[in-house]
Amino acid sequence: MSHMEQPEQPESLPFIIDGPPWEKKHELGFFVAFIETIKAFLIRPAATFSVMRRQAGIGDALVYTVAIQVFTFLWTFAITEPNPDMFLPQNPELRDMLDLPENFSQIMVLAYPISVILLQFISAFAVHLSLKWRNLQTYDFSLIFRMFAYASGTASLLLFIPIVGGMFSLGMTVYLGYVGLRTIYAMDAGSFVITAIMALFLTLGLYLLSVLGITIIILILSIIF
Repeated sequence: MSHMEQPEQPESLPFIIDGPPWEKKHELGFFVAFIETIKAFLIRPAATFSVMRRQAGIGDALVYTVAIQVFTFLWTFAITEPNPDMFLPQNPELRDMLDLPENFSQIMVLAYPISVILLQFISAFAVHLSLKWRNLQTYDFSLIFRMFAYASGTASLLLFIPIVGGMFSLGMTVYLGYVGLRTIYAMDAGSFVITAIMALFLTLGLYLLSVLGITIIILILSIIF
């Protein structure tokens, strides 16, 4: 008796960890990769985090988040037509003491990308430190940095929404951060809440210390030179 032929089983597609699309811009093209990355994190964040490279540099993610955040800032700055004096101290004596240049507001705008980069590193470092409470050594800083760079960059697009854009952007950043940690590190919601609270206070503290330190250095240099 001849054996009945068994139907061939379809080959399953391999699970390729080579994303997100922005890190394949040399294949997809700059603008296609940029738009596809935004769509991926907004529409299917879990799937996008699941294929994120576990080992990669932070350069691509940093460029992505800085580009979007600077663009949204400049757009908001342009349409609101702010008064340049809003950046200056309102106390005349304080202005004289600091000896601030007349173009101080323009300097602040030009310095915004630096502040974005600084905050990105500080927030990623704060999350990285906060994860240590779980006594696990599997958290890689570069991966944490990339996760939250993509999260904050994508979420900043919600700033275009009038009035409530800032709140929505913050909420989306937290949500995408949670999805990333849950997808890659299987973190539960309770652990994420504790981590997020710790990271928030660490970020604020480290950022204020950094700004204070930079301000003191600038004042000292202005006095010397």
